[in-house]
Amino acid sequence: MNNSRWPHAFFAAAALYAMIGVCWGLAMGATHNHATYSAHAHLNLLGWASLGLMGTYYAILGQAVSKWVKLANFVLSNLGVLLMIPGVYMYLGQAGPPALYGPMIGIGSLLVATGFLVFVVTVIMGLFRPASPAATA
Repeated sequence: MNNSRWPHAFFAAAALYAMIGVCWGLAMGATHNHATYSAHAHLNLLGWASLGLMGTYYAILGQAVSKWVKLANFVLSNLGVLLMIPGVYMYLGQAGPPALYGPMIGIGSLLVATGFLVFVVTVIMGLFRPASPAATA
């Protein structure tokens, strides 16, 4: 039995990003202003879909993954989303100086990519772990 709370943390973050994305989409539809749709799509993909899939992996197959790896994956991915998406929003909406949103997009993107790298390495390493007796039955 997997008693780790990490899948719940990933799902909670994903659900929060989904709710923000839904409200954002409703606001765009109501105002007929879709200038920031790209940032909205990135929030849905990186925040909702990706973190939800990572949480699913850790819930189903990630029992042997160190809590520190899950922590690193969670923190890197969320900090990346929290920097990158507002930066893209400002860039698309022409709000704020490039000196602000440029680093937000750059650093956020690198954090997201590093979070994905941690996840990819974790998944690939899982291929080489011996199967549990319950999984082979």
